[in-house]
Amino acid sequence: MLITLPCRLALLSIIAAISVSVAGQSTAQAPAPENTPKWNDPALVTCGDKPPFSSRTLRGDTLVSPDGKRRAYAEVEATALYPQPPAGHAGPICVNNSRIFVAGDPPDCKIRFLQEPADVESGNSLRLVDWSSDSRRLLAELAEWQYDQPGVTHSVLIYDARNGTFQQPDLGRALAKTFGRDCSVNFRVLGFTAKGTIALEAQPLSPEEEEVLGLLSCTRKKTSFEMDRATETLVSVPDVSKLQHNAKLEAGQSK
Repeated sequence: MLITLPCRLALLSIIAAISVSVAGQSTAQAPAPENTPKWNDPALVTCGDKPPFSSRTLRGDTLVSPDGKRRAYAEVEATALYPQPPAGHAGPICVNNSRIFVAGDPPDCKIRFLQEPADVESGNSLRLVDWSSDSRRLLAELAEWQYDQPGVTHSVLIYDARNGTFQQPDLGRALAKTFGRDCSVNFRVLGFTAKGTIALEAQPLSPEEEEVLGLLSCTRKKTSFEMDRATETLVSVPDVSKLQHNAKLEAGQSK
């Protein structure tokens, strides 16, 4: 069911780093380095690092499609279940709900995507990246994690505004096809290229990440990739200098 709300603008600056490990056809994500707590990561919205925990809601900048007919923003809500957890409490203390709002014709914002907390991953966050040059597709990134465990899972989301559907490319399978072995890298979504492919930047795993995963890094240097949306195939490229920024950004206020 679609929920109609007025469009509101706000600031949510997120730098995304996708960690994908490949084991056959399955995808496992590299954990965040232990020296980067989730509450210190600007890409994640949490309830804080110690009691009293507090609820927060952040709404992202609005991305306007190139034709000016669609507007979108992400909203991330972190809810503190126990500001002061009781002694011996073993359950979650914070849960997240993340939403993508899109407005078109009529110009009311509607929830087009909702990520709710799960037992195994009670934390989540969303970042909007860009609109495609034809104003049809919205590129976004979803992060999911468990508060009491290391690691953050990142996924690419593509919203088709014409059909009202979402696509979530299988980056693990794409890596398996590219390298032909079990390995892992840290991905960062950059946006759309002038050709319409998805630009990605891969960083090698740290020794700590390799030890935790039990896998070697796919590459030992920073590597640029382009992904074809239709085939979900990765192609290594010298650089992504032809990255195309299509959306118009309307900055808002942080709540």
